[in-house]
Amino acid sequence: MDFRIVNDILINNTDKLRLSRGQEYYKDGYVQEIKYNNEDKVLNIDGKVASANHNTVYYPAITIDLKNKEIVNTICTCEDYKNKSSFGKYNICKHIVASTLYVVNLLKSDIISNLKQTTIVLKNDNKIKRNKNYINKELLDYFKNKEIEKVKLDVRVEYIGENSVACDFKIGIDKMYVMKDLKEFAYSRLESKDLIFGVDFLYNPLNSYFEYEDEKIVQMIEEYGMDLSYNLPQKNFKYLTVKGSNVRRLFESLSYRSFDFKFRNMYYRPSVIESNLPIDINLEWNNNEVILKCEDKLPFPISLKGDVVFYKGDIYLLNSENGIYYKKLHAILSEFKEVSFPLENVSQVLSDMIPKIEKICDRVIIDEKIKNNISKDLKIKYFFDLEDSNVTCKISFSYNEDNKKQFVIRDLEKENEAIYRLYSNYFEKDKDKYVFKGKDNQLYDFLNSEINRLKNIGEVYYSDKLKERKIHNSSAFRVGLGEEINHYLDFNFEIDGVDPLEYKNIIKAFKSHKKYYKLGNGDFINLEDNETKEMFKLMDSLGFTDNIKNMKIHSSKAMFINHLLTEKKLPYISGIENMNNIIEKFRNIDKKEIKIPDGLNATLRDYQVDSLNWFETLDYLGFGGILADEMGLGKTIQTITFLLSKPNRKTLIVTPTSLIHNWKSEFEKFAPSLSVGISHGLKKERLNIIKNINDFDIILTTYGSLRNDIEEYEKLHFDYCIIDEAQNIKNPLASSSDAVKSINAINKFALTGTPIENNLLELWSIFDFIMPGYLYSLTKFNAIFIKDPEQVENLKRMIKPFILRRTKSQVIKELPPKIEKEFYVEMGKAQKNTYGIYVEEIKKRLQEKKDIKNKITIFSYLTKLRQLCLDPSIIVEGYKGKSAKTDTCLEIIKDYIEKDNKILVFSQFTSVLKNIGKRLDKNHINFYYLDGSTSAKDRITLVDSFNNNKEIKVFLISLKAGGTGLNLTSANTVIHFDPWWNPSVENQASDRAHRIGQKQVVEVIKLISKGTIEEKIVELQQKKSELIHDMIDGNLNNTNVLSSLSEEELIDLLR
Repeated sequence: MDFRIVNDILINNTDKLRLSRGQEYYKDGYVQEIKYNNEDKVLNIDGKVASANHNTVYYPAITIDLKNKEIVNTICTCEDYKNKSSFGKYNICKHIVASTLYVVNLLKSDIISNLKQTTIVLKNDNKIKRNKNYINKELLDYFKNKEIEKVKLDVRVEYIGENSVACDFKIGIDKMYVMKDLKEFAYSRLESKDLIFGVDFLYNPLNSYFEYEDEKIVQMIEEYGMDLSYNLPQKNFKYLTVKGSNVRRLFESLSYRSFDFKFRNMYYRPSVIESNLPIDINLEWNNNEVILKCEDKLPFPISLKGDVVFYKGDIYLLNSENGIYYKKLHAILSEFKEVSFPLENVSQVLSDMIPKIEKICDRVIIDEKIKNNISKDLKIKYFFDLEDSNVTCKISFSYNEDNKKQFVIRDLEKENEAIYRLYSNYFEKDKDKYVFKGKDNQLYDFLNSEINRLKNIGEVYYSDKLKERKIHNSSAFRVGLGEEINHYLDFNFEIDGVDPLEYKNIIKAFKSHKKYYKLGNGDFINLEDNETKEMFKLMDSLGFTDNIKNMKIHSSKAMFINHLLTEKKLPYISGIENMNNIIEKFRNIDKKEIKIPDGLNATLRDYQVDSLNWFETLDYLGFGGILADEMGLGKTIQTITFLLSKPNRKTLIVTPTSLIHNWKSEFEKFAPSLSVGISHGLKKERLNIIKNINDFDIILTTYGSLRNDIEEYEKLHFDYCIIDEAQNIKNPLASSSDAVKSINAINKFALTGTPIENNLLELWSIFDFIMPGYLYSLTKFNAIFIKDPEQVENLKRMIKPFILRRTKSQVIKELPPKIEKEFYVEMGKAQKNTYGIYVEEIKKRLQEKKDIKNKITIFSYLTKLRQLCLDPSIIVEGYKGKSAKTDTCLEIIKDYIEKDNKILVFSQFTSVLKNIGKRLDKNHINFYYLDGSTSAKDRITLVDSFNNNKEIKVFLISLKAGGTGLNLTSANTVIHFDPWWNPSVENQASDRAHRIGQKQVVEVIKLISKGTIEEKIVELQQKKSELIHDMIDGNLNNTNVLSSLSEEELIDLLR
């Protein structure tokens, strides 16, 4: 059989669209089975073809008369074949085409040419093969850029009763075609397959689009079409039946376009309007009743909920609640035209019905006679009680209390709000009342504040039982200050009606930042009351947090307490006059004329006379103090003057070793009448001085000697103990600190230009010496002031009366200025390379070995880097490069010597100073050298010689050994060869020259290696300067630098 005959018959009898679709189905492997029969020149083909989504199977068949070359019969179970009117003169669908093409290709391959009949069942392998053969072309065709056309959609809606509508549609581009099968259309979009509507229109979902509003309707068609696949008994898939809530959805989608609407055999072109219905509802008074009616024709509710309404050719959309009410109103008024109500029901009509009808219709017209007899005044009353420890509430709503009006319109919104406020405060309905069911914190909030807010809604009444349930605030506090006895005042604290056993837990709750504390009897303490807060903060500052029994305040805290009471204006404290008596002593001592002691070989400046007054005041009151004047203001002579004014007293003065002979010299110079013994040097000599203590007014010793001889000193009693450079006891755990604090003395003073170098614990340690317990224990101090930054302001107030600090700029107007310069030095290539190698090596070690991340190891790394910035030769063996800083320093020295300046050079590293000394020798520049190995006597000799020898222009000084206790006012230039972590140490060194007696401007030059760790040290110096200023001089605005650097911060310096 010639396959061309069958192929030509198929092509000539099939329209182009269906032929194309059939070819696609054949190629894509949708043919599943073929039955072939060829007898007597009659070819019968029966097929089994899958749908595009493989969910349905169709059975096409074709009979061809091969002799006459014509089609005898065709049939298929598909919907397209059933609607043959669109086929024109042809009766062939795509499934018949696919089956016939399969047979044509079998004939072409001579597989069935000689067979009269056969059945071929295709396996999945064929489809897999097809996919492999055509997948590339299929993908390219699918994703090919195609011109997209806009498809139009016409909609016709008909009300079909039972709150439902039916829609049918037309689709097309130029010509509109009836959408006959919604299910097929839905699957066409789902599977992105072509759908034939006519000879000239093939709908392809990928190549076409609908307008945005039309797309919403098309989505409903899709949902409906998919749903139809489960409703097989339905035969007509042309109409979209819309019910329930979808009716409103449909008309919302149609609101932006025109459409046809058929209602009761009449056609309309409605607008869709979302508003009240344009009708009037009347409420009229008629004798002893009122009548509700509507003069207009009532709009017809289309939807089940009544939210879609047809009226005078338009569609109105109501919200669902209004729709439900309107549907009921429509049903009643349609049947009875009007509804009458007796007068006793009028208030309910006005309160319940009319407000809802007003939301549905344009106007509700109420008879004037009714209006004139309406009362709208609502009074809300809450009645609170305490029943079985539960807070309860009954609520009443009343109108027309004066009975002047006949009708009432209830304000349901306000009534509901009044009830809602109870629910929102954790009340629940229980029969005729509401019962509080919340937690303690919620009950506290309600009783403390929310119950008062109810007064904005209505009147609030309390039962006597509930009035007993109190929230105590500061008005219940009672604080009394007793008379001063042995420098202490009793501090008595109580809260009216509260068991003292609960005080400790109340304070604990406050410190935990609780809003309230619930007492055992059910009452509450309000911990958010401002005066309550201030009271507990005061007690916290005074250390009364753990034990509030037998509380006593040392008289030294009188100034601090007075400030708090004055500032906070706490009204509940009695006995303030007892505290004022102490303060008056401060004031009276200020009025006394201070007499400069006889025998003082010096003229005191005004500020030094003030310090004598300060010493005298504190001594008179039995308090210690810290003289914290800036370096160079004469703390030594001020102390000597005070001691000279106290004849026949025994004083122990503890100094650093480097300063002990300087103190001896100063006593001999300014107060030769005082006998001074030095307990320093050999043990035998030290013990001899201690043994003969009665021969001396003053005993001078060092921190090291005191520590070694502490057993002997503990047996002695002094009138005064004074420590110089008190930062030596900044570590409260050090043995030197323990030794100093164990001295028995009636009064103690500390001298230091830097009471704080790193953190506030250093300040505590000094106070622990001068006034033990004033700043509490170390643990309590840490808890109060370190962990609670808000208390730092109180700390400043506490220490202020006992720290005297003046700066040179404040008190010595005639002192020449000090000019500070930062000189950045660029390292040479060799030095820079050496520094970079060490930086990378350190970083590598830190990354590889986590166990070495401790402060000792990190400090050793930092020290190496600092030394490399100065002179690599001091740690790198065989280094042949230059030291940029040494070269720069030498150039500065030469330049300044030519200007007849005298220069001090400070460095922490003695090896660096020795290298500088070698360079000075090579340049024939004379200099002195001082470090820790220089004896105390030699120090004095070197200082005197430098000040008086004009030939010696340079003094090289170790920062640690010579940073304090030297008077070098002959120098007017200070060079800091290397920056130190703490700026106060550098300032002390600079003030060896910038101090009393200086007649010239002092220039301070700081050498800093550019791009190195030294720049970060300078940044750190600024932070530490801020700490000292904030605590002693400033306003405590910055409390961030309240602790020393962590390991992580130290590591960051290496980056």
